Amino acid sequence: MKIQFKNIVCILALLNASLILAQAPDPDDYGVLGGDQKTTSGTISLSGISIVDVEPDPGLGLSFGVSAASLEAGLPASGGSGDGINEDLWLNFTYRSIGFSPARIYVKTNLPLPSGLTLKVQIISNSDPTNQFPLNPNLSELTLNESEQVIVYDFGSGYTGDGVNNGYQLRYTMENTSGASLPDGFQVVYEIR
Repeated sequence: MKIQFKNIVCILALLNASLILAQAPDPDDYGVLGGDQKTTSGTISLSGISIVDVEPDPGLGLSFGVSAASLEAGLPASGGSGDGINEDLWLNFTYRSIGFSPARIYVKTNLPLPSGLTLKVQIISNSDPTNQFPLNPNLSELTLNESEQVIVYDFGSGYTGDGVNNGYQLRYTMENTSGASLPDGFQVVYEIR
């Protein structure tokens, strides 16, 4: 009886192994062993991306230096050579279009400026060490207000890199003949569309 039982177990084991091998895929179907190669088509859909950033983070406030030599009673604090100018900020972006549609970067303020206070922005240089974005800046000085203005003209997909010395260098100029303060919550807004 033991011999017959072992034979049955062996026969069942061989039968089970042959069923497993019959169900296993042929490696040649996948080109694993250099046999027939097959392809399968697929579709990947990517969403559009629009990210714009100003570096370093101006969230702590934009600083306009006023030299002690220009501080004279009766004169505006923004007067004098170099006063009221900041060139420390860089505009960075990442953009992936949908259907190869070009985009632009717009700039505006979220609130009106007080009377007697003028804020201007201008792209004064650009840096693209990786050659990953088109150099289409609007080099004109823009007087900021609540109306959108184009600061970077039509461009396709690309990215500037992150941080200072990447993208577009901005020059902000402030003229404040009335000594007014910016309203609470005031922002300069950049948008890709």
